[in-house]
Amino acid sequence: MSDAMSLGRRIAARLGPATLERVGGTGLANAELNAPRIRHSLLELEGIPLRPGNAAIVIGAGPSLVRRASLERLARADFAGTVVAVDSALGACLRHGIVPDVVLTVDPHPERIVRWFGDPAMTAPLVDDYFRRQEMDPTHAVDEVGANRALLELVDRHGPEMRVAIATSASPAVVDRCEKAGMRLYWWNPMYDDYEQPGSLSRRLHRLNRLPCLNGGGNVGTAAWVVSHAVLGKTRLGLLGLDFGYAPGTPYAKTQYYPELREMFGDRLSEAFIHLENPVLGETWFTDPAYYWFRDVFLEMVASTACETVNCTEGGVLFGPGIKTAPLERFVEECRHG
Repeated sequence: MSDAMSLGRRIAARLGPATLERVGGTGLANAELNAPRIRHSLLELEGIPLRPGNAAIVIGAGPSLVRRASLERLARADFAGTVVAVDSALGACLRHGIVPDVVLTVDPHPERIVRWFGDPAMTAPLVDDYFRRQEMDPTHAVDEVGANRALLELVDRHGPEMRVAIATSASPAVVDRCEKAGMRLYWWNPMYDDYEQPGSLSRRLHRLNRLPCLNGGGNVGTAAWVVSHAVLGKTRLGLLGLDFGYAPGTPYAKTQYYPELREMFGDRLSEAFIHLENPVLGETWFTDPAYYWFRDVFLEMVASTACETVNCTEGGVLFGPGIKTAPLERFVEECRHG
C-alpha cells in the first residue's frame, strides 16, 4: 500500500465521529425548527403504491451520469419500476424527462441544498463557488442563474408528482421550497449515533418527533438505496450515478471536498486521494477520504441486506462482495422478464 493511499484511508477511518461533530448540531437545530411542519412519516410510504414490480433504480449524481449518458439511456429504456433519486440528481432527471417517484434529501447545509430544487431567492451568482466547481450537475457550472431559473420551472411543474423522503436535518429553506412546489414530504431522522448509548442524539431526536431513525450510511446516495429496499420494499435495485469517486483526469480542484483537503494538507493535497482500478471497466478512478468512507459503509450494509444490488453506473469505485454489475439495458431487460 502506498503512503498516499494509506493517508487517505487513515483519514477515512476517522470520519464517522467527525461527521457527527460536523452536522449533528445543525441537524438537531433544523429538526427542532421543522417539528411543527411534520405531517407524514417516512413509514407511510410503505403502504403507498408507486410502480408495479419489485425493481427500482436508484439515481445518484456522480460523473458517470454524464460520461455514460445514463439518463438518456434510462429515458429510452422503458423501465416500468420505481425511480428513486437523490436531491442533486433531480435537475438532471427532470431535464431528461424522468420524474422520480421519490427524492431523497438529508444534508443540513443552510444555503446549498435548496439549489438542487431551484432557489427562488437567487438572482445572481453567489460568492460561494460550490456550484461552479462541483461535479454532480455541470449545468450549474456553465450558467448558475440560468440553470437555477430553469430548475425552478421544472420543479414547480412536476412537484405534485413527486414525494420527498426528507430528513429532519434538512434546512428550512429546503422545506419551504418543496412545500411551495407541491411536493409531498415524508419525514425521517438520520441515525447519527448508537441509539442505545446514553446521551444518544438519535434517541433524543426520536423522542422529539417520534419519527423512525434511518441509518443512511452518512450520505444521501446510500440513504436512497436504504429507503428503496427497507421502506419501499424493492428487492432488485439498479444503481446509476452512485460513483463515490471521480473520473480519470478530473482536476482535484473540481472534487467535492477540495477546499477542506487543501486547508488540511496544503501542498500534500494529492496524498489524500485514493486511486482504485475498476475491475469491470479497467479504468482507474480516484476518490477522497469522505467518499471512500461512504463506499466502505455501503459495502458493509450490502453484506447484511437480502436485496439484489446491481451497479449499472459503468464508472466509479463501488464494487465488491454483494454488488453485481451490469449495463443499464441488461438490468432493465432482466427486470422486464422477472
